[in-house]
Amino acid sequence: MLTQAIPYGVAQLIQPLFVHPLVNTFHFTLASYTLIFTFGAVVGSIVSPFVGKALQKVNFKLLYIIGIVLSAGAYVIFGISTKLPGFYIAGIVCMVGSTFYSGQGVPWVINHWFPLKGRGVALGLAFCGGSIGDIFLQPITQEILKHFMTGNTKTGHLTSMAPFFIFAAILLIAGLIIAAFIRVPKPTEALASKDEVKENKKVAHEKAAHEFQGWTGKQVLKMKWFWIFSIGFMIIGLGLASLNEDYAAFLDTKLSLTEVGIIGSVFGVAGIVGNISGGYLFDKFGTAKSMTYAGIMLIISILMMIFISFHPYDSRISLYAGMGWAITSGLSVFSYMSGPAFMAKSLFGSKAQGVNLGYISLAYAIGFAIGAPLFGVIKGITNFTIAWCFTIGFVTIGFILLVIAAIRIKDIQKQMVADKPEIVLDK
Repeated sequence: MLTQAIPYGVAQLIQPLFVHPLVNTFHFTLASYTLIFTFGAVVGSIVSPFVGKALQKVNFKLLYIIGIVLSAGAYVIFGISTKLPGFYIAGIVCMVGSTFYSGQGVPWVINHWFPLKGRGVALGLAFCGGSIGDIFLQPITQEILKHFMTGNTKTGHLTSMAPFFIFAAILLIAGLIIAAFIRVPKPTEALASKDEVKENKKVAHEKAAHEFQGWTGKQVLKMKWFWIFSIGFMIIGLGLASLNEDYAAFLDTKLSLTEVGIIGSVFGVAGIVGNISGGYLFDKFGTAKSMTYAGIMLIISILMMIFISFHPYDSRISLYAGMGWAITSGLSVFSYMSGPAFMAKSLFGSKAQGVNLGYISLAYAIGFAIGAPLFGVIKGITNFTIAWCFTIGFVTIGFILLVIAAIRIKDIQKQMVADKPEIVLDK
């Protein structure tokens, strides 16, 4: 949880807050600068499997420290860069570093400490750390930026690159302290008794006997509704990229840095609630209904952004609408955080859950990688209002395709098990 709150929070969650100051300072276009998120996402997804293999062979703590050093070093590169290629390199290095200690590192530790029971709860609590970090990192970042900026948030520029060196130090120190304590269990440490292991295997065997096994990875690729589902999730990624990465750049043109920081904190709190409640929604109502709810929340959040775009700088109503964005957007985070893992098993079965999860995650990653620069291009040609209208279109179309595909896939499941009453389908 601490890893997600501080090292990961600094490495990834506060980066959008620097977009507007940097664009103003170095006269970049929004579209050209936000390519930083595209390059980071693409390279990070390529590196991730190799990091996963390295964790099986190399000491975990060593890899954790390497990741911390890479991310902290990336902030130093941010601090000395003046041209776009330098910022692109920094973004890539930062993302690769976070893969070591967060993307692959956190699940690796949790899986070792919770080999039988409680793994899902532990993972959920660990990844809630990012939302907790948002609560205090967002306002802290905005206050630090205020001391090193001149002018207002809309037209102001940085007078010093010191904030990047400050956060490099925070990330490095916090990461090394956590690394001193974090570890995987020793071979001699028994995490469960022999009776518990035996009982767990028995329960798992009985569950598997009554579980919908689903399709292999190759079979899934031949399913029409899988492709419609994936295209929908990819289009959702197009919309969510701008909502997650460009919200600060937009709000900076309408509100003070302090107010934007407060909104970020509210988003962090709502994200905690969203992550926790999302698991309940998936278990209780299944994919189609849960994702419909998430889609409605996201559409409302984008409507808040469109509403804000019509009001002048420092309008009080914009602050309230910003709070509305933070709450509705935060409540929907489960749709793209825990959602892919749940949907992979619920829709396509347990036979090739890991492979199918990879397909689903890749679809979203492609959309997300394209979405941020695309939003910048649209905004550059038109304005924020039109860009947000495109975003709401992407999200609406994406969720409609995804929900329809989920319903049809469930229908196919029911047809397959119609003559097998002993099989129990997930929701």
